[in-house]
Amino acid sequence: PEAAPAAPITPPPRVRGEVTLQNVRVAYPDAEAPALAGISLHIEAGQTVALVGPSGAGKTTLVNLLPRFVVPSAGQVLLDGTDTARWPLQHLRAQFSLVSQDVVMFNDTVAANVALGDASPDRARIEQALRDANLIEHVATLAQGMDTVLGHNATQLSGGQRQRLAIARALYKDAPILILDEATSSIDTESERLIQRATEKITQNRTAIIIAHRLSTIENADKIIVMEQGRIVEIRYPRS
Repeated sequence: PEAAPAAPITPPPRVRGEVTLQNVRVAYPDAEAPALAGISLHIEAGQTVALVGPSGAGKTTLVNLLPRFVVPSAGQVLLDGTDTARWPLQHLRAQFSLVSQDVVMFNDTVAANVALGDASPDRARIEQALRDANLIEHVATLAQGMDTVLGHNATQLSGGQRQRLAIARALYKDAPILILDEATSSIDTESERLIQRATEKITQNRTAIIIAHRLSTIENADKIIVMEQGRIVEIRYPRS
């Protein structure tokens, strides 16, 4: 169960996107070592930050702290200077768009999958999100266009198309902070190129935190965080 904050704040409808971790530690039950061992990090609003490092370095745990999928064992996570532990969950998670490696689609229409959670979906915005995600041309070939039912977990779409649909969903939500677990390692070159172009669109004018697997993403980052064994071991600035 997710506990309500002890001293909740009344948050703004939209944050600037400044993220700060102050000596954050995360220890999972029965784990031999902490997943994060005293992480301190500052991300300015609008920055694109890439997290790199071997499997088990703590990258996913770090990004899961931000929407409070994981609660720190010690330390604080701040959003625009306010401890996220004081945010009501609904308001906190409204500040984030998440595109993960495991794309979840529903047995519903293309439009409904893009406008997920919106009680009054905007068709024009859905179409623009699909266009910016480089998917509108494929959707136009489907029998019912945006009203085509995709089936269980959208199995009629390729891996690259499903990833671009997830990007369209994030573009539609238009949250100020993006968490992107880049998932281009097992798709063809053309799909990777289209996803990269869509990623460049989605990271504009928002804070983006990307678990990076490809050099192309790292090259576009403002800051590269190198992690090993739950610690930050190096910070690089590729654009400087």
